[in-house]
Amino acid sequence: MKTSRFMILVILIVITIAFFYKLNDYRTYQHRIPRGVSLAGIYLGGKWEAEAMELLGEACSEPVKLNYLNHSLLLHPQDVGFQFKAEEILEEVNRLKAQTGFWQGFTDYILSDEPQPVNIPLQANHDEKRLKNLLTSIAEEYDRSLQEPYANADTLTFVAGRPGQQLDIAASLPLVIGALHSATDREVDLVVKVSPPSREPGLWMMGQLIEGIMADFPGFYSVYIKDLATGEEFADDADVAYSGTSILKIAIMVEAYKHLDGPPDLDTTKILTETMTLSGNYTANLLLRYTIGNGDAQEGVRQLNETMKLIGLVNTFMATPYDTAVLPQHIRTPANQRTDVNTNPDPFMQTTPQDMGRLLEMIYQCAKGGGTLIAAYPDELTPDECQAMLDMMSQNRIEALIEAGVPEGTRVAHKNGWVGDSHGDAGIVFTPGGDYVLCIYMYRPGWLEWDVSSPLMARISEATYKYFNR
Repeated sequence: MKTSRFMILVILIVITIAFFYKLNDYRTYQHRIPRGVSLAGIYLGGKWEAEAMELLGEACSEPVKLNYLNHSLLLHPQDVGFQFKAEEILEEVNRLKAQTGFWQGFTDYILSDEPQPVNIPLQANHDEKRLKNLLTSIAEEYDRSLQEPYANADTLTFVAGRPGQQLDIAASLPLVIGALHSATDREVDLVVKVSPPSREPGLWMMGQLIEGIMADFPGFYSVYIKDLATGEEFADDADVAYSGTSILKIAIMVEAYKHLDGPPDLDTTKILTETMTLSGNYTANLLLRYTIGNGDAQEGVRQLNETMKLIGLVNTFMATPYDTAVLPQHIRTPANQRTDVNTNPDPFMQTTPQDMGRLLEMIYQCAKGGGTLIAAYPDELTPDECQAMLDMMSQNRIEALIEAGVPEGTRVAHKNGWVGDSHGDAGIVFTPGGDYVLCIYMYRPGWLEWDVSSPLMARISEATYKYFNR
């Protein structure tokens, strides 16, 4: 019995010693941050209060990263008078301890119960005026006004445009303050209002240049441009009827190749070459009469007109062969029935810049094995024949008009033509920045001087080349 009492006494003494040991340990623990507690987002449970404040201070002194779109800047807290309040934070910690109670806390400590996570917000001051001034200085450096794409006719340059961007200081301010008061999330995407240009750069910009180039031209003009890679086109009065002139020999060349059963013989090659490079009317009529019309030039004209209609070039026709005095019929087209503009087109043969541009595009596509000509005449035209057409037009070297506007050595497959009051040039230009169709027609009542039209066409050609190779 005495042994049992002794053992109970020993156990009670041990328990008492352990109790007071734990109690003393808990009193010491009370000077630490309670378990489960984070300060400003940093978990500091179990840290001594002084150590916790030091760690928190280090975290809050780190710069805040401000992102203005793709620009990044560092905001140093001291630059805006930022100071965190350690005493007030510890008061919040002690208030939390008081809510738990000494003995409840002691029980949880002994039983090692994990408390609910708690985050105590950072108590800090900053200078609001200095912070607003900082954001204002960022706006002054990085804000920019909206700039629409435009072209400069004096320098023949193109500006792609840029979006406008403006820092929303009122919306950004609370985000920056939130980052200053967070020990963990110290990066802010500033609120920037972006205003994109109303339209993307494109061939429409050529209109600005051409308008400037042609501002003093004493007549009427039309321009057609086609990007042969993307299909984008620019048309400035390109559906107006003009005299066909020698440019219509492009259509004669296509019709001639359509009637050939194979590669042209030596004589036909000579006739074709003279027609396309020396602009011979006589040789053009030979093609209409013999290669196309089977001995009848007027039949050659009829078949050419039939082909033009079939491939959709409804404003292109010949009423007679070249240098014919008698007009057998007046041919009406949508273009020559317009009443708003009149270029005094030749009643014997007419076209539009758009029709000739599209015919050139068809030849280009045909040379690559596709397009309208191949689809319409799969048994009569081949890619090799269309390539031969391009090669033949590339031999037409006059060092003026479209050619004069491109760098030396640039390949231009074109056909030019003129009468007293109308001048024109239509071709395909092959460049590193892309191949394109360019057709330029000009008309002046009575007489159009070469010294007026030629440099203007060269200037438009130069501008177009720079657009595709900017």
